[in-house]
Amino acid sequence: MKKQAIIVLVAISVVLLVVVGWQLFTTGSPVFDPGNDIQIVPTDDPLDIVMELYNPWLTGLRSTSTEFNAADLLVAAPITEALRVRLLSSIDTQSAVDPVLCQAELPDRVGAKSVFTTDTEAQVMIIPRGKKVPEQALVTMTAVDGQWFISDIVCSRGELAPELEYTFEREGNLLKQSLQPPLDANQWHLIYTRDDVAGNAIPLEFNSESICVASDGSEQVCVPDQLAEATAVKLQGAMQESGVVVQRMQIQ
Repeated sequence: MKKQAIIVLVAISVVLLVVVGWQLFTTGSPVFDPGNDIQIVPTDDPLDIVMELYNPWLTGLRSTSTEFNAADLLVAAPITEALRVRLLSSIDTQSAVDPVLCQAELPDRVGAKSVFTTDTEAQVMIIPRGKKVPEQALVTMTAVDGQWFISDIVCSRGELAPELEYTFEREGNLLKQSLQPPLDANQWHLIYTRDDVAGNAIPLEFNSESICVASDGSEQVCVPDQLAEATAVKLQGAMQESGVVVQRMQIQ
């Protein structure tokens, strides 16, 4: 009799475990998945992070009372290891153009302008103040574990002379009305992929010299009101503080 009672208790326990397990399964209770990587979106302003490098960098270069230790600042700054190695190498070559400021002559000060920001990437344009120059630094930032890190610095010319090459050349899709804040739904944007990260957005500006090339090869001055949502294009233009001035856009 005692043995039968034990068997009954074991059977009841098994049934209860099955019922509880089924309820957890059907109610969608969270299951630990070691392969499930969740992207943590940074809460810091990318502009603030960029200036953590640029303000002390410019101050150090302009200082006449102390020796500027660029290597120490690059170690302490929020930048990736690959970029740190590249900048240190550029400093060692003693190039005429500073690899961080992208200037041959030191400006009085620098400002920053956001180009775009997504959950995983941001771009910031560094603008020299005190003297108007065409050279500007375009800073790319990547999100890692909820923090922004500077992953690339590209020197570009915000004012493009006719003989210069394009400073911005990408393939992507045009979007306007379907854009969500903080992007401006009243302005065309190019949505493109950079460094295998999709969803980058940059505002487009058109002028009387912006040429649009149709799929049949015909060319005409771009008419923004005639462009269509999600159109695939190859865009070439000049990087500016406020976005890209379209110089040539091939409809694909």
